[in-house]
Amino acid sequence: MVRSFIAIPCQGKLRNRLIDAQKKISGLGRMKLVEPENIHMTLKFLGDVNRAQLDDISSALDFISDKKGFIISLKGVCAFPSQNYVRVIWVGVKEGRDKIVHIHEEIDNKLTLHGFKKDRRFHPHFTLARVNSVDADNTDNADNTANKGKLRDFLQDNSSIELGSFKVTEIDLIESRLSPSGPRYTILDSIAFK
Repeated sequence: MVRSFIAIPCQGKLRNRLIDAQKKISGLGRMKLVEPENIHMTLKFLGDVNRAQLDDISSALDFISDKKGFIISLKGVCAFPSQNYVRVIWVGVKEGRDKIVHIHEEIDNKLTLHGFKKDRRFHPHFTLARVNSVDADNTDNADNTANKGKLRDFLQDNSSIELGSFKVTEIDLIESRLSPSGPRYTILDSIAFK
C-alpha cells in the first residue's frame, strides 16, 4: 500500500515568502511547521492505495496535459477551524481559485470511476503549520494565554496580506511516508500543463 495524495507544489520565490510567514508564527505556541520542501496545496488526499492503482490514477490525471498553466496569487494567513480555535494555519488563494476548484472537481469525478469517494469540502490553501496547544482551554497557563492572543492578533493583522503569485505548471502524484521527524514525500508522477 502507498499513502498518497495529489498536489500543486509551491514554486520559487513564493515558497520563501511562506517560509518567512512560518518564522513569524513559530514562537506563538506549540506547533509543527510544514517542512519548507513539503509545502504544497493538496488537491486530493487518496490515503493508502495499492501500487497497482497508481497507473490508473496517473492515467486519470492525463487531462491536465490538455490544459494551460495558470497564475495563482496567495492572500491572507488564516486558520482552521477559526481564529479562536486554531488547529491549522494556512495561506489562501486569491487569483486562480476558481480554476483550482474546477480542476479539483475534475479530479474528483475521474477518480470516482476508480473507486475513490468524492471530497465533501475543498478549500484551496497552502498549510504552514499544525498547532498543538496554542489554543488549549487551560487558562491557568499564562504563557499559553498570551500566545493565543498574539497568534489571534497576527492572524487578524495578516488576514488579507498579499503574498505574491506564481504560475502553476504541474500537478504531482506524491507518496507520503510517515516518520518520527515528519512526512517524507516522493513524487511518483508529475503531469505538466501545456
